[in-house]
Amino acid sequence: MKKLSILVIATLIATGSFAQNMNVQTAFNYLKKGKFQEALKEIQPALEHSQTSMQAKTWFYYAKATLGIAQDETGAYANLLADPLDEAAKACAKVLELEESKKTDEYTDEIKEMIFGIAIIYSNKGVTAYEEKSYSEAAGYFMKAHETREKAGSSDLSMLVYAAKCWLDAEKWDEAEVAYTKLQDAGHKDVAIYVGLAKVAVAKKQLDKAVKYLDEGEALFPKDLGLLTEKANMYMVGELSELDKHAALNTLKKIIEIEPNNASVWNSLGTCYAMDPQTFDEAAAAYKKCIELDPKFTSAYYGYSNLYLDKANAYIKEANDLPIEEDKQYNELIKKSEEIFTEVLPFVEQAHELDPSDAIVKQILKEIYTRLKMMDKAEGIK
Repeated sequence: MKKLSILVIATLIATGSFAQNMNVQTAFNYLKKGKFQEALKEIQPALEHSQTSMQAKTWFYYAKATLGIAQDETGAYANLLADPLDEAAKACAKVLELEESKKTDEYTDEIKEMIFGIAIIYSNKGVTAYEEKSYSEAAGYFMKAHETREKAGSSDLSMLVYAAKCWLDAEKWDEAEVAYTKLQDAGHKDVAIYVGLAKVAVAKKQLDKAVKYLDEGEALFPKDLGLLTEKANMYMVGELSELDKHAALNTLKKIIEIEPNNASVWNSLGTCYAMDPQTFDEAAAAYKKCIELDPKFTSAYYGYSNLYLDKANAYIKEANDLPIEEDKQYNELIKKSEEIFTEVLPFVEQAHELDPSDAIVKQILKEIYTRLKMMDKAEGIK
């Protein structure tokens, strides 16, 4: 009786394996006809069976079915799986795992081609999400593209670079730091790593780390304009400005050495110099150089004008603070202020011509006309 029981159990196991193998074969036949839903229905039970689930062929057909569903644009398979592309990626990874464990490669080449196709789909989804400013979603897709390619043995890190950038734009500082650190650990040489890590450090109030990353990046890429520009900006307007008053100025000078005809950098240099009354002449020269390079650079006219207007207003204040009997000195100071107004007037007029709607420029221009007793022109400013 005991022997009979063993025979019955063995028969049942064999029958089950045979049935699942038939399912796998039937799935293959459906795949050849492009009938992905029918193939999926046949292959799914085989994924659960103890024998067929350990066959690379089973997962290969499942990968083909799910990828076919993922690539369908008709909507016919919309409700079959929550995410068929994820399923296809997992199935491909399983095929490679099984073939590696059994030292076979029957499906390896085709699976790797499928993996790179899946990665391209993830990447395209990431680009679409990024263009829609859905940065976290985009990062997720780029990470999937990277991880999928990685499983196929690819050493290309471009998808991880994109993911890190998206995490940064999404202000997901921890995720961005992990991605950039992974790139750094992999020996990837990219200036974006150091800029990204510096931005993360600033966001986390780790200012010393931010300086360290910027300096490391500059040591590796001393003439990279992108890095130098980011560094200058961080020291000019960010929290790093409190650490080093000269870093922005020195960095801008390095940029000018590389790109001497960049009007924007000359304007920024003028702004830096203008912060210190002791470098008035240098600020004026920088603004003038900007205007020389780009006569339509409105903010340079504005900066240059403000530089001189501050000086003129200082003379006026000094004159107004004099005792009433100091007529001679008063008149001398007012005359100096009027000379400055006369000097700066063409620059303010040009700024107004470039942007007639700028309310601040109109206000300044009207005040200068009034100071110079050019009342007709002052009344013409509306």
